[in-house]
Amino acid sequence: MNREIEILDRQYAQYNDYAFKSILLERANGLLKFVNIPYRINRTLISEVTNLGPSISRMDFVGEAEKDGKTASLILECQTKLPTDDDIKRFFQYISSLRIFKDNDVELYILCVEKAPYTKKDFVIKEGCVYTMHVISLKDFRASEIFKSLEYKLKNNEKITDTDIASLQLIVYTDFEEPKLEILNRARKLFERISESLVFDINEKMAVIYLFDVLSANMLDENEYELYVEENVMILNPVERYMNKKGKEEGIEQGKKEGIKVGKKEGIKEGKLEVAGNLLDEGLVIEDVVRITGLSKEDILKGK
Repeated sequence: MNREIEILDRQYAQYNDYAFKSILLERANGLLKFVNIPYRINRTLISEVTNLGPSISRMDFVGEAEKDGKTASLILECQTKLPTDDDIKRFFQYISSLRIFKDNDVELYILCVEKAPYTKKDFVIKEGCVYTMHVISLKDFRASEIFKSLEYKLKNNEKITDTDIASLQLIVYTDFEEPKLEILNRARKLFERISESLVFDINEKMAVIYLFDVLSANMLDENEYELYVEENVMILNPVERYMNKKGKEEGIEQGKKEGIKVGKKEGIKEGKLEVAGNLLDEGLVIEDVVRITGLSKEDILKGK
């Protein structure tokens, strides 16, 4: 699925982008620790650079990070597959621009879903200036070990960290033999148990659960998805599924460009109203619901 997707008023190239970036925004250092990146982020840096002409180089996450008392610019790029030549060119352009106004070392880490045949490659920007592209495959991590560790901590009342939550959010991208439906159901239910034992901000709790629901819409076939919906109380029927269903209900010919556009527009608003209702039921004040959904106060009250 390569077309852009709108989720809560933000554009993502695909559902994987939404998953990775939502985790980075909430618990970047927990993610770094989970995948064994030996840095701690102190602050974020600009992740988009406009070069001469129309070219724009974007990276998923850039931060000023520290390791053993030494500061570096840390770039984290999350990808389904290994970097292509075009990707590497984009990395090169961004890093070259970054070094103009940040005179320190640059560390580039690619977090990849696909199994990687190498762990790093060196690239020369100019004489005496080399950057290394590190590649970490999520397939090198076992879902069974993540479940085992978290269940042990819950059983023994041990502290659940951001690293633990990040590992659970990414678990469907790791290595496992069970059906994806089983992994998603188990991960969602385990997080619900964790959230009962920890003090979670309601918005953060719903964001994590919503991520599992979004991934279920992207990764499961129709039959598996229906089983997932039956077994879980959904925060929102994820946008793509809802758009398609809405288009069929109104008799729009499936696959037509205009039909998808109409279904998308109506489906997104209906979906946001459903989210708004759920948030109000959970006790959020309407001002916060307006900020989260982008709907007007009048639309939210009318939808109730």
